Amino acid sequence: MKLIARIFKILAMSLLVVVSPFQLVQANEVKVEVSNFFADGGLALTLAWTGFHDGTFDPFNSGVNASTTVQALAKNGDMSGIRANFATTSCGINGAVFGPEGFTGTPVIELGEITAAFFDINNIGSRYFSFLSMLRPTNDAFIGNENPDQYSLFDMLGNFVGLDILVLGSRVWDAGTKANIGFDSPFLAGANAQGRQGENATISKHSGGQVLAGGLSIISGTTPLEYTIDELAANFTAAGCQITRIKITQVAKVSDPAVDMLTVL
Repeated sequence: MKLIARIFKILAMSLLVVVSPFQLVQANEVKVEVSNFFADGGLALTLAWTGFHDGTFDPFNSGVNASTTVQALAKNGDMSGIRANFATTSCGINGAVFGPEGFTGTPVIELGEITAAFFDINNIGSRYFSFLSMLRPTNDAFIGNENPDQYSLFDMLGNFVGLDILVLGSRVWDAGTKANIGFDSPFLAGANAQGRQGENATISKHSGGQVLAGGLSIISGTTPLEYTIDELAANFTAAGCQITRIKITQVAKVSDPAVDMLTVL
């Protein structure tokens, strides 16, 4: 009996060694850096929604209709619904990375721009990372990870490992809410948002805009940032096209969390 008890004690201690790192909350301040790789005449990125969670928050899935919150983000760059949904269904942290200037009301991440925000996270409730951002000006093209536990910030022992995510044009999503003809994009000067053609489709990989007679209306259109859209620069379906890089690194505490700053927006 003593031998059996000793065996069980050894097993229990072994399990404790393996499990204990997950039971101890390790707080980290991280910097989330987002780069826009589009060249002159390309597309801007809206505020990049960032969520740190336990692996269960799942904002969208391909092959089904987009939720109202994802529709709002993919069509208009409105992340308020996603933030509210996250706050009520997850115990994690969420916020945004945005451009320091952009244009009034929408601090987009401009062409060639690199911007960053800071967040306080831990290895339990905010172990996994998710992101969403709209491509402007498009009708409903967006980027984001479909799998909620695709990106882990910590290894199996609970140690911070960081992330370096390169998003290619082949990973752009189509929300399926508006036809991809580009006409009357709401983010071009003088455009009529009500003129966009509805499309009751499911979320799928984006195939690019349909080139109709006369080309796409967004081509040569003037954006609120006062530059014109170039057909080649804006073509995210081109082979090897790089949209953005998202890097998450650990840093010494230098600011209040970005999630707190967003409450005043």
